[in-house]
Amino acid sequence: MKALNCKGVIFDMDGVIVDSERLYLRFWQEACATFGFELSREMGLSLRSNSPETAIPKFAGWFGDKADYLAIREVRRKMMAKHIDQFGVDLKSGAGSILDSCREKGMKTALATASPVKRARHYLAPYGLFEKFDAVVSGSDIASSKPAPDIYIKAAQLLGLAPGECIAVEDSPSGIISAKTAGCFTVMIPDLTQPDGDIADYIDLVAQSLDDLTSLL
Repeated sequence: MKALNCKGVIFDMDGVIVDSERLYLRFWQEACATFGFELSREMGLSLRSNSPETAIPKFAGWFGDKADYLAIREVRRKMMAKHIDQFGVDLKSGAGSILDSCREKGMKTALATASPVKRARHYLAPYGLFEKFDAVVSGSDIASSKPAPDIYIKAAQLLGLAPGECIAVEDSPSGIISAKTAGCFTVMIPDLTQPDGDIADYIDLVAQSLDDLTSLL
C-alpha cells in the first residue's frame, strides 16, 4: 500500500497512545458495582469518549433515574487514579516512534482526547510524549463530544490545516465517526472493539498497530 500523503496526524489518546481502555472498562464496572449496578462490557465500551450530556441519559436508560452518573464517575475516577498512581499506564506499541517519524517527515501532530489536558499530561509526560504534540484538544475545549466532529475540526484548526489534510487515528467507533464526519482520513487501530458493518463506511484504513501505521506514512 502506498504511503499516506497528509500534512498532519491527529491522535486519540486512550486506546491509541496509552493502553488505558481496559482500565476504564474495569473501573467503570467496579464503580457501578459499588452502587449495586451491573455494567456489561458492551455498556462500558459505549461510554468511551462520552461527555456527561451523553452518558447521563445512558445511565438513566440502563439503571433508572436513581443511578447517579456523576457520583459513580467520581468513584471510578478515584479507583482508576489510585491504580495508575501505583502502577502507571502503559504506552501502546509504537507510540513514541510514530511521533518521531511524523516530526522527521515534517507532519504536524495533535492529540484529540475526551480526557482533561491535566490527565493527558499525567499519562504522557513521564514518557516525554506530551510535549511532542503540536496541539492538544480536550473535551472541555469543544461544544459536543465524539461522535460529533467538533474535536477533530478544532484540532485541525489549531494545526493550521483543513481536516481533509489530516489523518485521524482512532480505536473506537465513536471516534472514527467523529473524525470522518469532520473530513479527516480515518485510520482505525482496533483495541477493545473490532470494526464492523456499522462503521465500515467511516473507516479509510485499518492498521494493526502504530508500528504498522508508521511504515505507511
